[in-house]
Amino acid sequence: MFSTVVDEIVKQELENEARELETKIAEMKVNLQRSSEPLHTNWDNYQDVEELESNIESAKDQLSKLKGRISRLDNDSLKTCSHRYACQCSGDKRAEREVVAMGTSKRLEEMKSFKEQGNTFFGEKKYREALDLYEKSLIYFEYCFDGTADEQAKADELRLSCLLNAAVCFHHLGMHPRCIEYCNDALEIDHLSIKALFRRARAYRLKDKLDEAHADLMKLKSIVSTKADMLQVEREMELLSKCQREYHDAAKQFAQKAMR
Repeated sequence: MFSTVVDEIVKQELENEARELETKIAEMKVNLQRSSEPLHTNWDNYQDVEELESNIESAKDQLSKLKGRISRLDNDSLKTCSHRYACQCSGDKRAEREVVAMGTSKRLEEMKSFKEQGNTFFGEKKYREALDLYEKSLIYFEYCFDGTADEQAKADELRLSCLLNAAVCFHHLGMHPRCIEYCNDALEIDHLSIKALFRRARAYRLKDKLDEAHADLMKLKSIVSTKADMLQVEREMELLSKCQREYHDAAKQFAQKAMR
């Protein structure tokens, strides 16, 4: 039975999204009140009343679904601890002592084993299970502080691979901020990691951070060396350009409505 590492991550991400959505709804309600005034003088901030009402209802429905998912996670949560949480909340610290007692070579074996098990689940498109195992591998890295230079290099290599694989899992789970976070960690190990830059660019686009996505893709265009990689970057650039056009079209339509 798998631990609750992924459930905790998912719950935290959903709670963050819910807070952002609540803030957005509050802002739209303020704009609706202003736009509903008979003598609306602040045309720079004017928004169509019907559109605002529709957006508010849509956001409320989305918020309700988010809270439902959070509630289900609370109700279905397993009462067991993962290795990470055991290390932090176990009264006797048994799990932590076991990891500390291992030699670095043994920890590296465990990291590799968790990663390979995660890859098996990933190949089966079981992203939550795969993510749980990548997380376990990353936990062991926290205790790889007493090895040789060669062992440290191997630990960094394993950590980079797990971070990149976990980032893909977050992408498939729709957890794009977490994907960005793990790509950032990967880039601290290898600042020219093509996989990390590409996956972060895609996550930025999906979070409507178009300027950040463009910056990553431009950097990729300057460092990729294979035709296959360049083709992938160009496809992502096309998707980004489409998002930019849609953004500008929406802004233009809004401006036209405001001038009516």
